[in-house]
Parts: sequence; structure tokens; C-alpha cells
Amino acid sequence: MLHDPLPYSEVIAKNVRKGIRNGVSVKDIMASIQKYQYAPSSSATFYKLYGDDIAQERAEIVGQVGGVVIQQALDGDFKAAELFLRSKGGWSPTQTNVEIEANSDPDEDASAIDSLMTLLGKNTDASTSEDNG
Repeated sequence: MLHDPLPYSEVIAKNVRKGIRNGVSVKDIMASIQKYQYAPSSSATFYKLYGDDIAQERAEIVGQVGGVVIQQALDGDFKAAELFLRSKGGWSPTQTNVEIEANSDPDEDASAIDSLMTLLGKNTDASTSEDNG
């Protein structure tokens, strides 16, 4: 005996989206919707009917959080900038590319650490010459 396929339910979809928005696992969302008529009992049917709702809600959340992280990075927040560069920029603090111009004078080149410390106001020529002398 064949059964009619379960219909899409706006009530269930609303609960699925709310659960995703609040960080609830899909397994727990499935358990919580079983009280509704037409609630799917299998994961395959659940994803077939409500997979788009899950994907759209997750995309919206990632977009909102990503927007906050990017804005904080642009505003100078070091941790936000590092997170963005690691996750989206392919940057790693252990992976460095050293590029040297062919006609550069090594005595004029400052190390990356010295340059960074100078930019942070932590390194001055007076303190380094005192340390060396």
C-alpha cells in the first residue's frame, strides 16, 4: 500500500528555522517537531522537505556574523582580522613568504618584527641603540 508523500508544513518550517537560528542540533529539532501533524520521522524526508529552510537560515546567520567580524577587522580589531585572514584569506602565522627585491640593500631592510614593533610604538631607534651599546 502506497502512502501519499508528506506535505510541507509552514508550522514545522517555522520551528526548524527557529531551532537553526538558536543553534539547536538537527537531531533535536527533528525530535521537537514530532508533535505536529505531517512531521517527518526519517532524516531523508526531513531534509527533503526542510533542507532548504535549514540552508537558508544557516546562510543568513553566517552572513550576519561574518559581517560583524569583517567590520570589526576593518575597524582594527586584531583578533577579528586574524580570524578573517585565517578562514577566508588563506593566511597562516606559520606560513610566510619571503620576497626580496633583487636590487635591495640588506642593511636598509628592517625585519618584519622590527617594522611591526615600530608601528605598535614598542620599538624606537634610541632604545635599540642603547641596548646594543
